[in-house]
Order: sequence, then structure tokens, then C-alpha cells
Amino acid sequence: MFCAAALALPALTLPVCVAAETSLPKVTILGKTFFYYETKKDESFFGVAKKFGWDPDVLAAANPEVELPLQKGSLLYYPAPKEKKKGSPEATATIDPETPITHTVESGETIYGIAKFYNIPVDTIYAMNPAARDGVKKGDVLTLTTKKDVVEDPADGIVYHTVSEDESTYGIAKAYNTTVEDIYRLNPGLPAGNPDPGERIRVAAGSLIADAKTEIVQQQQIDGLSSYKVRRGDTWLSIAEANGIGVDMLRAANPDKKKIKRGDTIALPSVTTVEVEQYVVEEDPREKTEEGRQELYNEIHGITDDPVTTENPSVGVAVLLDDPDSNKDMEFARGAIAAADYLKDRPFATRLTVLDSRKPMAELLSELDAFSPDLIVTTADKQLPAFLKDFAKDHSVMLVNAFDVKDEAFLDNPYVVQYLAPTSYFNDEVASYIAEKYNGYSLILAGHLSPTDTMGEAVMRKMMAQSTGAVEEIAVADIPEFSVTSDSKILFYATPAGKEDAKSMLERIYALKEDNPLADIRVLGRPSWITFSDNLRQLFGDDYVIMPSRFYFDPSQPAARTFIDDYKEIFGQTPMRSFPVYSATAYDILRYFLPNLHATSGDFNAGFKPEQTLQSDISLKRVNNWGGIVNPQVFVIEFEPLGTYNKTVLPR
Repeated sequence: MFCAAALALPALTLPVCVAAETSLPKVTILGKTFFYYETKKDESFFGVAKKFGWDPDVLAAANPEVELPLQKGSLLYYPAPKEKKKGSPEATATIDPETPITHTVESGETIYGIAKFYNIPVDTIYAMNPAARDGVKKGDVLTLTTKKDVVEDPADGIVYHTVSEDESTYGIAKAYNTTVEDIYRLNPGLPAGNPDPGERIRVAAGSLIADAKTEIVQQQQIDGLSSYKVRRGDTWLSIAEANGIGVDMLRAANPDKKKIKRGDTIALPSVTTVEVEQYVVEEDPREKTEEGRQELYNEIHGITDDPVTTENPSVGVAVLLDDPDSNKDMEFARGAIAAADYLKDRPFATRLTVLDSRKPMAELLSELDAFSPDLIVTTADKQLPAFLKDFAKDHSVMLVNAFDVKDEAFLDNPYVVQYLAPTSYFNDEVASYIAEKYNGYSLILAGHLSPTDTMGEAVMRKMMAQSTGAVEEIAVADIPEFSVTSDSKILFYATPAGKEDAKSMLERIYALKEDNPLADIRVLGRPSWITFSDNLRQLFGDDYVIMPSRFYFDPSQPAARTFIDDYKEIFGQTPMRSFPVYSATAYDILRYFLPNLHATSGDFNAGFKPEQTLQSDISLKRVNNWGGIVNPQVFVIEFEPLGTYNKTVLPR
């Protein structure tokens, strides 16, 4: 026998003690559940208690009017413990120490990359290692766990809930004593409607009652149950009225009785009216309907325009130039203007403003407030301005980080769009691709690997772990004398960063290839080499250079030729050749985002449709429901002789 928590009833507080197993039927009245049992001939009160492992005192308290000795057919009731609903979430979650591991940070690693490697949430790492929020460096030791339900800050009542099959947003809110509105606010990446099974969401447990008030109300509560033998002429209604209870309550106490006849024994609930103190929560009625929840979602995300009914729809984009005097920003602004011109025939008007980020912060914020953009794009390439990130979050406006690949604001700011794949992701994808496709090749480091060459480190680690070939390092000057056989498969990793050094290395490798025409020799170039592709194009092809990049602009493609012609018509000159082509970057961003913002009324969770781009494919992905958005597209350009090339988009 075991005892659970006490069952509190007016004038009756019973420790709920039940046998470990019982198949007895149950009846629930006023929220209280009882086992019930019909006695057999010659059974005693204490014999029944012993039979089911019941506490005789509790049994007596639950049946105050039972006649002793027991008669055959008497009904006995015993309080049953509350059952936990299958699949119901826990009210709290804590870090489970099961199978903790340690990870020593390598050079170039980031929290994002480590989380991806171990397939655990970034927030789990931060919860276990709070200091990691300030960044990690080589040699730092992190404690990690694969436990997913981790409370990052128990003091705030935030839990991380994994959605089960058939769970609804409203149901999850009820289970955690929170609101649908709070769930949407904590999870800006959660679409309207119900989440998919397996989704992980943040929940503010107990937020619904945080501001609840108490009041005294009258409430019926059950004292216990007794047996009643039906007399001639009795009906459900007459019995209920004679005992001051409702017919529905009487029927609920006797679920097995469809009809009653003289001589039947039925359960008769005994109830009292008491004054109780209860929480009164003013729940928004919109929480209960699908239409109301959509309205809440729209309010939170600032979705006000309906593209179907709005007479003069417009989409506003603010471009903030980091250095308007630079060629990069000048070209970027021109590309934005060219995109606005291209979109002039779309069923919406493009509102475009170009701002100088060097202005005082207060002045910029005032201008942004006055313009009220639907999208902000910044050309900062070293560090995103903190005030911009805050403005985006405060105004529910998406901020596109066009160039800075090292900023990790997207990890915890749901309104930041990382347009170019972040460094850690880029390195991981390139390394995985190279290790898989060139497994069996000998990896040769041509020159000395720089400590800042994080992609080289990632490729070397992957090749060493997965490849059957060797890994060694030689000086660039020694390449022509490198020992090669006719069946050699060699992948040179190019360490030189400058154009002249790269050219010198490629010429030496070409000489080695000419001396060994049957050997399979290829070169993995650095991402920065894409800027040399015009001048070194023939060497790239002759040496079968493999070029990882986040962008590639081919001016011979029809879409690129059209862009160049339109640009020349607007500005009287062709776009400046650069890598990336800055004007094409702005053109791609506006041409992709603006039509989709119009089609979805600004809802980034509604699913954007693809638009043709010039140099950077776009396929947005949220890092989680409370984090920002990443465009994880990575290219690998594999050059071949005679000006041809193969372009692979990662992940494949």
C-alpha cells in the first residue's frame, strides 16, 4: 500500500491511500474521483479494506452513512488519486546531469558551430556555461549535456517545451498556466496556428496567474457518498430534489445506471456549499478562438496590412550605409535603386530611404521612426550597431545583416537576418563537402596554415577524421619537386592569401601537373581567392581549383546581363566589378524580400517564395523559434579548363 497527497474536502481531509493496482470502476463528482465497489455476501467492512489495500479510516470517512454489518449489494467508495494525463508537460524542467561531457574549444570554433556539431540547442550550452555568452576562445572547456529540456533561468520561469503529437498552442498555454500571447512573444519564429510535433518552444510557466487577483466565491464541494435504496415511485428527479442536489450530479455518481427501479442501490452524493478563495484571471477571450489567436499573432508581429484589400499597399525599406563615401556603399545604394526600379510594376509601391549610419544615433532613430520601415538593411561589415538590433526588436522589424559574417546577433535576436552564411556554419559545410567528395585524396598544406584560417583548420580536421589519405605540409617553393606517381590523388590546400602569392603557387602546381599528367591533382582555394577569378581564371581552370564562397556572380548569365543593361540605363555606367558585386547584393536582397513582405503582409513566418537572384541564393531558416534567421547558402565553384565550371550549392 502507498499514500499519495492529501485529498482536501470540507470537513474531510483524507490521505489518499490506494493499492498499487486495482481494476475497480471509478466515478467523478465535482472534480473528485472515487473507486466504487459493490459488496458481496458475507463481506465485512474491514475485509474489503484489506482486500484492496485501503486505509479503513479513510474508507469510513468516505462512507459516513454505511450500515454495518455490510449487506450484499452495498456500495463503498474510496478516494482515488488524480491521474496524470498522458503526454502532459511538466511544469518545470531542470538540467539533468545524465551523461555530461566536456568539450575543449579549438581555434576558430564558435558556440553556434559547437551546438551544431553536438546537435544540441545553443541555449542549452549557455545554460550550462553562462560565461560562454561573452564568447569562447581556444582552450576553454565547456560542460555539455544532451538533455534538451533545460531551464535557462528558473527564476523567470522559462522552460523549453518540445511539442508532442496533436498539441495545440492553446493547449500548451493552458498546461503551463500561461497565455498564447506570451508564447507568441517568447517565440517570434513560431508561425500562426498550431506548432508541428518536435518543435521546441520557450514557455513562461505561470505567467497567466502572475497578475491574478483573489476573491471569495461560494462553491459546492463533496463531503462523501452514501448508499440509497430506491423506493416505489422514486425517480432521478425526486431523489435529487429530496437531497438538495442536481439531477446531473446524481446521474454522474451512478454512471452504470441508465434507469432505476425499486430495490436498486445507488450512490447518493453529500455536498455542502462553502466559501473559498480562488484566483480570478482576466483571460483575453481571443485566446479561445482560432480567429482571435490570429489577431493576437498579427498584433505581436505588427501585421496590419492585407495585400488583398489594401488599396495602395506599399513596402518600406531603409538602407543604412556604413560608409557612404566608399565604393562598396555607393554601389550598394545604386543596386537598391535598381531593384526598386525593377519592382515598379509589382502590385505594391516601394518606399526606399538611404540613411548615413555615421549620423548621431538619436538622429538616425528619429529618421527610422518617421519612415516606419518594413525592412532595414545595413552594410556594416565589422560589427552590427547595437542600437539597430534593439530598434529592430522593439519595433518588430527585420534587420538584414548584408555583410558581417562574424556577428552572431541572429542567435538570440529574432529580428536579425544573417544574409551571408556565418563563419562557423560556412566552415562546417565546406569541410564536410570536401571530406566527403575528396575522401581518399592526400591533403597537402601548401605553405604554413595561418592561425586565422579557420576554414583550413576545419577542412584538415574533417579530412583527418574521414579520409583514408595522408595529410602533410610542404613549402610552396618545394611543390615542383613533390613526389607524385601516376595513380596519386592529391588535394593541395592553398595557404597564400595575396594574389601574387596565389598565382606563384598555382604556376608551380601547374608545372607539377604537366610533369605528371596521369595524376589527379586539384587545389582547394581560399574563399578570398574569388576576388582573383577574373585575372587568374585560366590558372584556376588548369589547376582544377575548388573555390568555396558565399556568392558567385557570372556576368555571362542572362539575368546578370539584363541587370547590367538596366543598371547602365539608370546610371550611365556598368556596375563596378567587385566580390561580391555590391550592387548585385542590394539588388538580390530587395528583389527577394520586398515581394515576399508584400505577399505575406510582413509575416516572416508565413514562408517566402523563391525569387531569381544574381549571385547569392536565398533560402531562409530560423535557428530556433526564439532566435533569428540565417541564409545558410554556401557555394563551391569547381573550375575546369576552357573556362567551364561546376557550381554546387550547400547544403545539398
